[in-house]
Amino acid sequence: MRKAFLALAAGLALALQAPLALAQNHDHGAHGAATTVQTTPGDGTMGATPERFSATFAHAMRLTSLVVTPQGGDPSSVDLSGATAGTTVSAALPRLAPGNYTIAWTASGADNHTMTGRVRYMVH
Repeated sequence: MRKAFLALAAGLALALQAPLALAQNHDHGAHGAATTVQTTPGDGTMGATPERFSATFAHAMRLTSLVVTPQGGDPSSVDLSGATAGTTVSAALPRLAPGNYTIAWTASGADNHTMTGRVRYMVH
């Protein structure tokens, strides 16, 4: 009897939290980097040094920050002074020597929402 009561209580607690989780996903899900942004290079990929970073969004965004950090090295900001808004945005990357890198980006939409993401890339 006690086990049944505990199982029922746990089930009710989960059921009551579900609408809250859906509301949070509804508010932020359309802007979530993990599901709506495609980047080149892609996260976890490897290859030759990429000439450009690009990101494709569901709606127009503008890159506001792009930082390239080599593993064990200092971060380097990419100049975005001429960045314009679009569903696909891009910026030239510095020449990358062989090694592992993290490319951190931030983009803003016309409605002032901000998206961020990180891409891990290995140059061979």
